[in-house]
Amino acid sequence: MRIFKKKYRAADGELKAGRAWSVRYFVGGRMFERSLGTRDRRIAELMANDLLRREELRRAGIVDPFGESKERPLEEHFVDFLTTMRARNVVPKYLADREKCLKAYATHAKAKRLADIDLTGASAWLSSLKDAGLSARSVNVRYQALRQIGLWLVKTRRTAYDPFDGLKPLNEAEDRRHVRRSLTPDEAARLVDAAKARAIARAGAPHPRANPERRARLDATRAKMTRLGEARALIYLLAMGTGLRRGELVRLRWQDLDLERGRVTVTAASAKSRRVQTVELHPRVVEALIAARPEGAAVTDPVIAVRTFPNSLTFNADLEAAGIPKVDAAGYVVDFHALRTTFISWLAASGAHPRLAQALARHANIETTMERYTDLRLLDLKGTVGRLPLPPAAAAVGPAAESA
Repeated sequence: MRIFKKKYRAADGELKAGRAWSVRYFVGGRMFERSLGTRDRRIAELMANDLLRREELRRAGIVDPFGESKERPLEEHFVDFLTTMRARNVVPKYLADREKCLKAYATHAKAKRLADIDLTGASAWLSSLKDAGLSARSVNVRYQALRQIGLWLVKTRRTAYDPFDGLKPLNEAEDRRHVRRSLTPDEAARLVDAAKARAIARAGAPHPRANPERRARLDATRAKMTRLGEARALIYLLAMGTGLRRGELVRLRWQDLDLERGRVTVTAASAKSRRVQTVELHPRVVEALIAARPEGAAVTDPVIAVRTFPNSLTFNADLEAAGIPKVDAAGYVVDFHALRTTFISWLAASGAHPRLAQALARHANIETTMERYTDLRLLDLKGTVGRLPLPPAAAAVGPAAESA
């Protein structure tokens, strides 16, 4: 083993020694050379001896093959994990959520290196979140982030085992706090009408004595607000008639619509599953789209202008104008995503086969369609039981039947 300072040739041609010490050693006939990153010779000798010892133990099969990974800063592993996720073309929001969860765990566990993370610390963190009042679903988001990076650590050979193996998710069905409900057909019609009427009402009515110039400005404002109301009504109709998510509606282009066949294509870049999907269109939706398409609109133009999309305050105001409670007596909520719940619940109420409803909802799991997005209160449960083809003899179960 030899400790030395690397030589370099300066600008004046003179050969000079570098400031930091390096080491060169041989193990099993193989040469290793490392920069020790220190100017102190004594420290450099200690570091060199440690490197030589580790390499000899590793070749003898005694040293932990994952020792180097365990000593790396945890932040570096997080960066590598997020880089891997980014290469899979996940949405930025999902990526940011994973990063936030992992950093929050590391802060709580005071973990600086990979060797500092373990099942006990992760369980304590998730339990503290639950005790702090987070819902089961919110806690499970953190659980999923930990399990995901744990499996990644094993696959990338950074650790011999998953440090989070043994964590269990919470039962979300026992702690659902934001349960959406479906709109009834009457409520849906009132919401569409309210979107149109409220926008026009905001423009105001002309004063009887208004001069021509002011009346012209008011007419222009009313025309603008009329278009805004019609656009918002179209958004609600599309959401309830197709089940498209907000982001999918925002990115919808005229080229994605086949109005002759009554079909819309959800591009892979827009779809939550990152796969190309198609949705069949109701005839009324087709009529509304044909009427809404501006003359000379390019195929790459958005179907709905981003500025016309309602935010939560606008949507709540439309609900109020339509006489629809934001939260009903049972605690069920109506928000924009509830329009997707409406679409799927209407499919179930119309008698659609569960597998057909799953296909139209574009869910990977039929349980998501049936349990989370189907509002049973819209279904005729009693009528369904009443339509069972029971034989007449099945009614004879009284005392007379027993004595016979």
